[in-house]
Amino acid sequence: MVEKGLSPNLTSYNIMLKGYFRAGQIEEGWKFFLEMKKRRCEIDVVTYTTVVHGLGVVGEVKRARKVFNEMVDKGVLPSVATYNALIQVLCKKDSVENAVSVFEEMLRKGYVPNSITFNVVIRGLCHKEQMEKAMEYMDMMRDNDCGPNVQTYNIVIRYFCDAGEIGKGLELLEKMSSENCLPNLDTYNILISSMFVRKKSDDMVVAGKLLIEMVDRGFMPRRLTFNRILDGLLLTGNQGFAKEILRLQTKCSRLPRQFKL
Repeated sequence: MVEKGLSPNLTSYNIMLKGYFRAGQIEEGWKFFLEMKKRRCEIDVVTYTTVVHGLGVVGEVKRARKVFNEMVDKGVLPSVATYNALIQVLCKKDSVENAVSVFEEMLRKGYVPNSITFNVVIRGLCHKEQMEKAMEYMDMMRDNDCGPNVQTYNIVIRYFCDAGEIGKGLELLEKMSSENCLPNLDTYNILISSMFVRKKSDDMVVAGKLLIEMVDRGFMPRRLTFNRILDGLLLTGNQGFAKEILRLQTKCSRLPRQFKL
C-alpha cells in the first residue's frame, strides 16, 4: 500500500498489527508497532490493547507493562479490554497479587470490570489455590450486577474438584440453578470426571444422576461417558441403576458395548 503511494489509515494499521500477533509473529508485530510510531500514526486504545494482549500471550510481561504505562503517559485512556489483557498476562506469567493490584486500580479509576475481568482474576486465584478469595470475587460480581456466568462457575468447580473437594463443586452446581445460570456440557463433564477419582459407590451413583440430568437438559453425552459410568456402576455393585443408565443410553442412540448385567 505504502509502495504504491497510498497512505494507510489507523484502522488499516491496527488490522495489520492484530494479524501479526494472531499469527504468532510477535517480533514482526512489535517491529510494525515501532514503525507505526516512527510514521507518527495517532496510536489509539485499540493499538495499545492489541500490543499488550499480543505480548502477554507469549509471556512478555515487562514489555506488555511498559506499553501499558506508555499508553497512560501519552494520555490514551485504557479500555476495560486493555485492563483485561494486562490482568490476564499478570495472572499467567507474573503474579496474581500484581493482577489483583491492577484490578483494584481499575476500580479506583472508575472503570466497571466485566465478566471477562472477573473470570481472569478468579482463574488466577484458583490456580494459586486461593479458593476463598476466588469465592469473594464471585460475591463481588453479584454486588456489581455482573453475576457469575457459566464460565465463572466452570472455573471454580474445576479447581474444587481437582483439589478433591467434590462436595463444594456439587454445591456450586446447585447454586447455579438458584441463580438461573444454566450449566453447560463442560460443567457436567468436569463433575462426572471427578466422580471417578475416589471410585466410591456413592460417587458412581452421583455420576449416573448427573448423566440423567444432562440428558434432561438437552445435552448429548458421548458414548464413552455412558460406558464409563456403566463400568463404574457395575464395579461398585449398582446393577439396578446400571440398567436404568443402559436404557437411557439406548434411548439416546448411544449404542453400548456388550455388558453383562
